Amino acid sequence: MAAYREGPQRLTHKECVTIAGILYRDLAQNFEDNPGEAEIWQLVRNANDRAASSPERMEHWFGPSADELLSKLGIKTDRESRKALLREVANAFNDAAAKLKRNAEGDFRPDPVAERFPKWEAANSGVPKANGSGGALTPTELFELWQRHPDQKTVTPSTLASYSAVFENLKAFLVKRYGAEPTAPSLTRDDFRAFIDMRSEKDAVSANTINRGDLAAINAVFNWAVEQDKLTTNPADGVKRKVRKGAEGENKKRKTINEAEARAILRHALNYPARASRREDPKLVAAKRWVPWLMAYTGTRVGEVAQLRKSDVAPFDGHPAIAITVEAGTVKTKSTWHIPLHPHLIEQGFLDFVAKAEDGHMFLTPRPDLYRPDAKASRTNDPRGILGPLQSVKNKLAEFVREVMPNTGNGPSPNHGWRHRFKAVARQYGIDLEVRNAFADHASVSVAGEYGKDELYAAMVAALSKIPRYDVK
Repeated sequence: MAAYREGPQRLTHKECVTIAGILYRDLAQNFEDNPGEAEIWQLVRNANDRAASSPERMEHWFGPSADELLSKLGIKTDRESRKALLREVANAFNDAAAKLKRNAEGDFRPDPVAERFPKWEAANSGVPKANGSGGALTPTELFELWQRHPDQKTVTPSTLASYSAVFENLKAFLVKRYGAEPTAPSLTRDDFRAFIDMRSEKDAVSANTINRGDLAAINAVFNWAVEQDKLTTNPADGVKRKVRKGAEGENKKRKTINEAEARAILRHALNYPARASRREDPKLVAAKRWVPWLMAYTGTRVGEVAQLRKSDVAPFDGHPAIAITVEAGTVKTKSTWHIPLHPHLIEQGFLDFVAKAEDGHMFLTPRPDLYRPDAKASRTNDPRGILGPLQSVKNKLAEFVREVMPNTGNGPSPNHGWRHRFKAVARQYGIDLEVRNAFADHASVSVAGEYGKDELYAAMVAALSKIPRYDVK
């Protein structure tokens, strides 16, 4: 509000470069630990170059990021300053993409580009800072306000549960440090550095978990508080646990299921019904038989397969498919799309199994009777009673896989490892990146990604002919 009262401000060239540097560091640091594939960042650079070809495209492509940051800094620019700023933002985004491409290729040498950006000093900029009210709100109280706000209506119960655990840990740490939980505005970066040190040393939590779990939750809530004028700044901004090469141990955790493990798991699943106890829930027996095979040929998340209903298996555009939808339970991206079934699944009798199954969920039994409206936010806080049984099935599937793929401490996740394997195999056999992303429900980085996954369905069907069969007999 102070910025609007003052009116548009002219930024110096140095200030434009400095503000662009904030966006550079945000992008470069957030993806540094897990940059993905190098080709992704080349596509980003190509998209940036196309966007920089005209003022209109620059405004559409870079404007929203600039506006969000300017709002946080309490700045309203004049027209010429904005044009100059967007040019610097375009350069910064390209520099960040180039840096992340190097990281993806295994080059983590010190980043010389970051040194070209001056440090932002709001107090000396001549631009008024936005006023915020922190009052006596503690981090716990901010989290409770965040949780009740309409913005969070679409947040999944599992996310709420994980955030709740983070803020409980943070409160316990602050109470031990100060004797009582201090107010959020009084916290400093040193408090958060000490918190993540404690999580690393005492709780033995990995750097990736700290960055992508603890700090992601804290920053989501504190940045929301800044946007809502409940805080002036986010005291945790920029705090990060550095993931250094070899720091997580000499035997870094492998994410992808290898060929031998894949065959062992699928053989174990194929023969399971004949070995199952008569007392075991038939739906769990079916899950052990079919879920590993479905993940092997689709790259889908284990929960999205384990919550399939009979009605979710049906022809789509002339080919048998499974539908991934939030109506069945929970979907990470809250989207709905279809995945074609590999011919090998059909030959094994999956469609026959579906035809004989009762209506409803095929691999779990919902328990709405266990839901309490006044229950604390958790994975089971679901009136439909799906999420609790779903988590149980996922856990039992992991135990089932561990029977033939022992946990050596640095091996892949028994369930999630299939997603990494599917994408690796698809890349090996020349399947287009956008099609691979459509199977796995991963975000797109190109113009083609503006189309929905179902628009790529024909390409997904064609891709199945390239995915080799698993011969485990």
